[in-house]
Amino acid sequence: MSTDAPISPTRFAAALKDLSLSMLHLKVLELRNSIAHLDYSNEQLRPFADGTEPTLSSPSSPPQPDQDCVDAIRENEDVIRRMQERIALVRAEVEERGCSWTEFQSKEEVEEEERRRREERGGAALVNGTGGGEAVNGEGGRAQHSAWTDGTFQTGTISNGEVRMDAVPEQETTGGGGSLTDEELRRRVEEQLRSLDDDEEEGMHL
Repeated sequence: MSTDAPISPTRFAAALKDLSLSMLHLKVLELRNSIAHLDYSNEQLRPFADGTEPTLSSPSSPPQPDQDCVDAIRENEDVIRRMQERIALVRAEVEERGCSWTEFQSKEEVEEEERRRREERGGAALVNGTGGGEAVNGEGGRAQHSAWTDGTFQTGTISNGEVRMDAVPEQETTGGGGSLTDEELRRRVEEQLRSLDDDEEEGMHL
């Protein structure tokens, strides 16, 4: 265990003033690398600290918590907290210079921010008039407008003069609200087709 007193946050922040942006970037990478190593060490020590693995000194004895491992993990966690505070000080220095912190972010930080933004957007999203839904139209994440499901709009095909309408859910075609049934819509389309035939006979061509 180290007996050297760590540099105070005030002195660390003052030392950052003389560093270039590239040096600040290297300092952040160095701090993150140290944190990763300490995290890995703690994961290796934790089974012995918890007493779920026998110690190397007495492998045949029943597992018991190893106080040395407990102390080592606690010290590592203290060091990790100090390093995270230093990263925050570097960020403050970078932003004070009018620069963006984005270039300094780790992959994990970027992913965490994106996840948080998705959750915020998802909580406020309205899908088909109901809040909090996840179902969307499948086109760029946009919610499907109710007009496509309540009978206002309907799709179909015309083949050899025969109209075939796509099916609409039963509960949405038989209800009120001015929607048309398949039969009513088919009749109206056929009427429009007949009027188009009459126009063509009169010499109107598009």
